[in-house]
Amino acid sequence: MTTNKKENAGFYSMPAIRYAHVLSELGISGAAVEETEEILEQTKELKEILEHPVITKENKHDIIDRIFPEEMKNFLKVVVDNGKVDIVMEIFGAYEELEKKRAKIATAKLRYVTLPSEEQKKKMETFICKTFAADGVSWEMKEDPELKAKVSYAYGKEKCYTGETIQGERFFPGWLFEEDADYVQA
Repeated sequence: MTTNKKENAGFYSMPAIRYAHVLSELGISGAAVEETEEILEQTKELKEILEHPVITKENKHDIIDRIFPEEMKNFLKVVVDNGKVDIVMEIFGAYEELEKKRAKIATAKLRYVTLPSEEQKKKMETFICKTFAADGVSWEMKEDPELKAKVSYAYGKEKCYTGETIQGERFFPGWLFEEDADYVQA
C-alpha cells in the first residue's frame, strides 16, 4: 500500500472512483490488482514512463504487455490512453474500499497506547459488526503514546436521528460500554 493511498482513504476523486467501479465490474482478481500496485510502487520510473507524453502509446502498450499481469493489461492500456496514470494508485485505493464495502467489511481505525488483547479486539469486532451490519472488520492500527485513553475507535459514517448522514472520526464514548469494561476503566 502506498502512503498516498492510505492518507486519502475514503476521499477519492470522481475519476478514480469511476475507474475503480470499472475495475471491479471487469471481475479482475484482487491479487492481480495488488500485484500491479506492487510493481508500480517498486518501480517509480515505470509510472513516469507510462505518464511521459513523448513516449508513444504503442511503446507504453508494449511495456504493459511485458510487465503486468494478464488480467490488468487492457485496463492499464485504457488508463494510459486516457492520461490517468497519475491517479492509478488512487484508483487502486478506491477499488480496495469498494471491494470491502461489497464484502460488507467495516474498516476500523484504532489508535492505542497499549495494544488491545485478542479478546478485547474480538469484542470490538463483534460490536462493530453488529452496529454497522458488517460481516467482518479490517483494522488500521496505530500506536499513539500521547493518547489520553486506552483504546479509541474511528469510523467514517454515522446516521443521525434526523435521518442525515454524518461523516468523520468518532470515538467510543464510555457510556456505550458497561462500567467495568476494560475500555471504560482505562
